[in-house]
Amino acid sequence: MKTEETLTPQGALAEGGMHDLLGYQLAQAAILTSEAFTRSVGEPLDLRKVEFTILQLVRANAPVTAARVAKSLAVTTPGVKVWLDQLEQRGLIARERGSVDRRTQDLRITRKGEALVSKALTALLEADREILRDLTEAERLMLLQLLQKVAHSRKG
Repeated sequence: MKTEETLTPQGALAEGGMHDLLGYQLAQAAILTSEAFTRSVGEPLDLRKVEFTILQLVRANAPVTAARVAKSLAVTTPGVKVWLDQLEQRGLIARERGSVDRRTQDLRITRKGEALVSKALTALLEADREILRDLTEAERLMLLQLLQKVAHSRKG
């Protein structure tokens, strides 16, 4: 724990003890990553964060059901289907009758979706390198490992 008062990254306001709160530090970091996403992917590729995430999950796990995608995102299946409908209308994913359970639909990424998510991933990796430029490679890897450990502690 910090004993001396620390200041916000921008605006130079006293953090009021929030320096030691994980949520606060994640929110501060999220400001940077959200801006980087918008600048490198959102605006140039017309892609939202949730759309990129869904495309990447489908790409890495195809064939996959909407229910599995929803569970991985901690949202309801009807909630994720709204995004899937939009991605399908844009020609980025395709739905097929389930290969295991014919009552379900399997999701697959299309060639157009593959090209878009590949371009987005390259841009995001470059943006991350820029954000983390002051960290050593060991620090960068440790940061990612610790964040993954926190994220994987989620139940459900």
